[in-house]
Amino acid sequence: MIVDLQKGQLTSASYTLFSEDDKVQRLKLTLKILITILVLLLACELYFNGFPTANVSSISRLAVAMLSSIVILVFFFLWTSPDTCSVISGMVLWLVAVFITCACWLGNGIFDTSILAFPCLLLLAVILSGKLIFTSIFVYLISALCFFAYSHSQGLLTGAILVDEVPLSARVISYLITLTFFSVGVFYVFKDIRIRFKRLLKKNNALEISNFKLRELSRYDQLTLLPNENACKTYLEQILQQQKPSSHILAFITVNISNLASIKINYSHTLCDKTLIMLAQALSLYASESAVIYRFQQNEFVILKHSADHRGISKFAEKIHQACSQTFHVEDFDIVLQPNIGIAIAPFDGRSMEELRHNSLLAVHAKFDGNKADFNFFDQAMADKERHKLQLTKALRNAIINNELVLHFQPQIDLETGQIIGAEALIRWMSPQYGFVPPTVFIPLAEQAGVITDITQWVIEHSVKACQQWHQLGFNKLCVAVNLSAEDFKRGNLVTYTMSILHQANLPAHFLELELTESMLMDDINNIQKQINELRAFGISFSIDDFGTGYSNLGYLTKFNVSTIKIDRSFVANICQSSNELQIVKAIIEMSKSLSITNVAEGIEDSETALMLSKLGCEVGQGYLWSQPLTQQDLIVLLSAKHKELSY
Repeated sequence: MIVDLQKGQLTSASYTLFSEDDKVQRLKLTLKILITILVLLLACELYFNGFPTANVSSISRLAVAMLSSIVILVFFFLWTSPDTCSVISGMVLWLVAVFITCACWLGNGIFDTSILAFPCLLLLAVILSGKLIFTSIFVYLISALCFFAYSHSQGLLTGAILVDEVPLSARVISYLITLTFFSVGVFYVFKDIRIRFKRLLKKNNALEISNFKLRELSRYDQLTLLPNENACKTYLEQILQQQKPSSHILAFITVNISNLASIKINYSHTLCDKTLIMLAQALSLYASESAVIYRFQQNEFVILKHSADHRGISKFAEKIHQACSQTFHVEDFDIVLQPNIGIAIAPFDGRSMEELRHNSLLAVHAKFDGNKADFNFFDQAMADKERHKLQLTKALRNAIINNELVLHFQPQIDLETGQIIGAEALIRWMSPQYGFVPPTVFIPLAEQAGVITDITQWVIEHSVKACQQWHQLGFNKLCVAVNLSAEDFKRGNLVTYTMSILHQANLPAHFLELELTESMLMDDINNIQKQINELRAFGISFSIDDFGTGYSNLGYLTKFNVSTIKIDRSFVANICQSSNELQIVKAIIEMSKSLSITNVAEGIEDSETALMLSKLGCEVGQGYLWSQPLTQQDLIVLLSAKHKELSY
């Protein structure tokens, strides 16, 4: 429909009152009329050629002029085409003007019947030409009239016949021909105008209908057929502009489907669209006079709900959450959506759609921050928190430039020998304005702000330099591990800058280990796998961090050529007290050994846990039992002390 409307608009834009073909046809019709008129006048002139002998020569000259004009007009008729139409129109008008002037001069001057053709000529100029030719012919005809008046007063028109000497029949016939020409011209002009006007009215009506349909289409989502953001804004503005107080409250409910991107990646866009259609149908069951369902963006639905109180809004939100959380049977798959619902109340939480939408989205994201409720009402604390995040994000953008980032290294210990075999690089941010900012706070902000790749590049660069310094000091078997973010793979330059950093530091690639998370591998499997394979080809190793807390897809271990898995501290901490967690850790260790994958236990804080892990076959440990994360200088001191200790 939109395409058709666009075509219609293009047509109307290029449409003119008179097309080129219309102009040609109109000019040819005019030439036919002029030729007919001149032929009739010539016949009349020849018929009355027997008038007084004193004017025989004059009549002969007039007949010659008519005949010459007819020949020229016939030539113009044959020559007329879209390319010559404008030129011929001007030449025809001037030919007629000269002929009328000549006829008047050879006839009775200002008293000649040919003078009646002057208004006809002006009408013809309006039809056939533009402003310039019309103005010039008008000036010419006025000048001719003045000249004839002067000639009469001075007796220059010696060939003129007195009015009362002209035969009545000849005068009547001349008048009839001229009036007929004028009438036909006027009739043709107004008929043409009526046709054009009707055509324009029809075109205008069609455009109005098209515009109406376009406005209606612009108010509905094309996929789900639900009203869209435009319709919501119009309706909401009308409600908010009402001055009458109401006993009801209006809730702006945002429903965000958080796992829609995963459905697209793991299944298909088509299946995702079908799921959205089924979701829209499920939500439409709750539409009523007090609740209107809208679809805004790909994964965002909005509901405007009138209710007597907050309790009614809460009950309605629970029903909406249940409707969204049900299993949707799409083709041969069972799809379960993950809805997050935020609610803003008008006008307390906003007096425009922009404010209400923003605040309801803040309530949506409050669920992402750890709140387990099915829905959240907006409160001012959320806005204050968001404002603080924005300020923190702004400061984070300058953290690298201002040298506010610091690297700490936590040693990794061989549980069998007790030697330090490597260290994990952990970034810290000491902000002059906010003090120490934990990584759990600023890393998500960096991912949202799009600066995480710059931070990762900084961490890899300084970690590689630190490892190269360890080697120079004689600790030439130590490796360094660096955490990656899913965003680091999206730019596509991870391989380039990582290998460039290793080359500049002259550090062999196998001393660098890059850590992934299970959730990261769900994001863009093909792209991530391609870059991992390229880095693996250079010798860089990969590990999966916090193994067991995510999807625990065992296929990732071989698909992404993982060389190490790190057992999450949540399992390690209680293995001496919990048999369930002991069995989980044992299973992970046995699985890693069967796949020839190194295992690392995180969060070891006591010797009893370390001993238990060693008995289970765990190879590497990491935790406060040996050391908290240290600066580069403190780590070198620890390495030197360990070296001396082992030397004795």
